[in-house]
Amino acid sequence: MCGFFQVIQRHAPIDRERFRLALASMQHRGPDQSGELFIDTTVNTADGERQIHLGFGHQRLSILDLSDKSRQPFVIDRDVLLYNGELYNYRELNAGLRQRGITLHTDGDTETLCQSLRLMQEDALSGFNGMWAFSMFREGSRELLFARDRYGKKPLFYYQDDNVFCASSTIRAIQLYLRQAIRFRRDVLLNYLVFSELYPSGTHETHFEDIHQVLPGHSARLNLSNWQFRQSPYFSFYDPALAAGYRAAPGELAELLKDSVRKRLVSDRPVALLLSGGIDSSLILSTLAALGLQEQCKIYMGETGRSADHRYAKECVDLLGIPATTVVLDYDSNTFERFLQVCRHQERPVSLNGSSMGMPQMYEVIAADGIPVVLDGTGGDELFGGYWQRQFPLAVREARRRGETEWLRRQLADGGENDVRRQLLRSFLPAGLLDQQHQLTKKIRAVINPLLRADFGRIMDARPTDPMTRLTMSFSEGLSTDVAPGGRLGEWLWHNDRNSMMSSVEGRSPLLDYRLNRFLYTGYQAKFSGRWNKFELRNVFSELTPLPTQWREQKQGFRWDGKHFLQHNHGRILELIRSNRCLVDLELVDTGKLTAYVSRQPKLLKSTFFKQVLAISGVEQAFSDY
Repeated sequence: MCGFFQVIQRHAPIDRERFRLALASMQHRGPDQSGELFIDTTVNTADGERQIHLGFGHQRLSILDLSDKSRQPFVIDRDVLLYNGELYNYRELNAGLRQRGITLHTDGDTETLCQSLRLMQEDALSGFNGMWAFSMFREGSRELLFARDRYGKKPLFYYQDDNVFCASSTIRAIQLYLRQAIRFRRDVLLNYLVFSELYPSGTHETHFEDIHQVLPGHSARLNLSNWQFRQSPYFSFYDPALAAGYRAAPGELAELLKDSVRKRLVSDRPVALLLSGGIDSSLILSTLAALGLQEQCKIYMGETGRSADHRYAKECVDLLGIPATTVVLDYDSNTFERFLQVCRHQERPVSLNGSSMGMPQMYEVIAADGIPVVLDGTGGDELFGGYWQRQFPLAVREARRRGETEWLRRQLADGGENDVRRQLLRSFLPAGLLDQQHQLTKKIRAVINPLLRADFGRIMDARPTDPMTRLTMSFSEGLSTDVAPGGRLGEWLWHNDRNSMMSSVEGRSPLLDYRLNRFLYTGYQAKFSGRWNKFELRNVFSELTPLPTQWREQKQGFRWDGKHFLQHNHGRILELIRSNRCLVDLELVDTGKLTAYVSRQPKLLKSTFFKQVLAISGVEQAFSDY
């Protein structure tokens, strides 16, 4: 897990001072080693020969092969690799490379990736099991190859104009090198203020003007001769062949989980498990215990004092008789400076909740204990049906359409407090009508908001970015859409990567092993049964190690005391919003009127709209100095 920065220029040499400043800005992503390499090469263009200047920079977090042999930029025969991530199956890949006559000189996965790409280029990606973002320069081809892992756990941004191309693990590094303002896109901010959502984009665009991304599950090429950058998918998020349904073999899920967890324990440094008290992370613990490997992970639990999560997590470790560390999330330490730090690292407006504001404190404690690798349960909700309000409506609608009356009857009888009757009644209404109703309700609230300055036409043209508002999809299509670019999974992965990397910690998610993708298609009856969501995940505990969380109904998640933060930093928060320029320049929010209202009515501090404006202001502050 690392960070890299790259610059390619056509008309002028690279400014090495600015390059090093940009690279140093992501030291938190790789504090163990820093490396750089500058190359000049000549290419043929329509105007004749042209000299191209290339700069490669890397910040290394050493996890596999701690020696200098795996440091980056990694060079073989003038081919240069910049890489951020882990290949969990690198040992199997190495065996295949040796069979093809390739001699390996290191004990890590960086050389594995480099040699695989040299041998097979993009075709190698289908055999990788892991997370990655990389740039590979093949001097002989005068091209650069880029790619991100299937789900996009690792970030990869780029900027391109007529002279400069930058690729980077962070947006901030690009800004520091270019020495120019980073500007929010007006349409993105308006959608955010109207619909209260801002998922990572499902296109090459981001929330900033001129800053783009290589999409999850995509590879891309930059041709140095014609200066064209093109990306294309190598992974399909929706498989029509499986859409009719996938019937898993007995024991298949348990065996895949064992292998996924086993692979993610491969590390030359200590590994921890973040045990939240919910189904997903405790299933990782259940799998570790089934493998007899629970002693290989140090267990960390969060105590917020506001939910039963810690109690459930503690019951699990007590049952297994293994030690665990409790991290008390001290709200007094969630100062204004911590909020600004989160904004700097997240690089986009985020919700003021436990995921974005509480979790960084967990990683701080883990990093202080000298542990740079953490397992988590990310992905379980999206792949296995964890959302009653988000996924269940699609299930009910499809079941009624198919005439699955027995399943519907069972849901009505045993669905508990999960609003089954209301969802069933709504399933008789046209999906398009419900979608329009949802949008219209949000837009009317925006129109009558006296602080939102956007005109009526722009508000009415706004569109929600959340793909799961479209009830016309089938259940499996909905789940697939939510793990594809633009879906909710990308939101959590963005949070998790920045949360952990703030403290130079690598996050690994066994439930996002790409081989588990087929379980998107096992159908709603496997996901929801009576009062239980994630039904097939709950059942698999019995094949691994039963734990008290197996039949827990609702997980509350980490809580963060936003009320305390807002009240105790009232003055500094208002001053930050008063200094906001982007919302004023884009004619979106009257920040002067907003702060005046809040001064008279402090209760407005807790409103969603105010928190959104605060989040935007925090990110603007983070990019104000370049």
